Amino acid sequence: MISIVTVSWNSDDFLNLLIESVERFTESEYEIVVVDNSTKKNPIKKEKVKYIPTKENIGHGAGLNLGVKHIHPSFPFVLFLDVDTHILTKGWEELLLSKMSEFDMVGGEGSPAKPIRPACMFMKRELVNYDWRATEGYEGERGPVKGYDVAIKAYYKMREDKIRIGFLKGSKNRYGTLTGEEWLVKGKPIVYHHWSGTWMQVRQEKDFPNDDLFAEKKKLFSKIPWRII
Repeated sequence: MISIVTVSWNSDDFLNLLIESVERFTESEYEIVVVDNSTKKNPIKKEKVKYIPTKENIGHGAGLNLGVKHIHPSFPFVLFLDVDTHILTKGWEELLLSKMSEFDMVGGEGSPAKPIRPACMFMKRELVNYDWRATEGYEGERGPVKGYDVAIKAYYKMREDKIRIGFLKGSKNRYGTLTGEEWLVKGKPIVYHHWSGTWMQVRQEKDFPNDDLFAEKKKLFSKIPWRII
């Protein structure tokens, strides 16, 4: 039983793709908690989706902090996914659960400055109450954190608390038309991260002046070759 938490800001195309992939490939009981940062469109109403709107854009990290307050009280595991990710593999949840005998939380492997990537992070429920915002004001064991990203503050605090942290390896881009990478468990790709989600919104607005800023990407999304591995 897994609670999936994601934060969206005017990214319905990416969000719909994420939801579709979870529906397609998930065999365990699950829920999807969507924190919507004041989107301009109508709420997504689907079975197993909890829609949490905000009055203003509170950001990614604060959105995760809000989302975990709405997860199912008895679900033992939580998966954070960026809105511009989607599941690739049937049985993905069993692959992630297999890591829980070694670790309390696993996340995408990052750089020395940003050791863990929040695009895909899987953890035991009791860890969700860490602060998932960026790193301002954090001192901790290493002094001021060099990296500036969601989950970096939580990562270093977990290290101080002796939480067992594992890393998911990244792999090359599956889709030649989209920039991004895959996250692997035991050599199998489980999640694709586009690298082109809401952070590109402003730059794309001039390219897509219509109401749907990602209209052209729909053509690409419709051709995504779902693979069951």
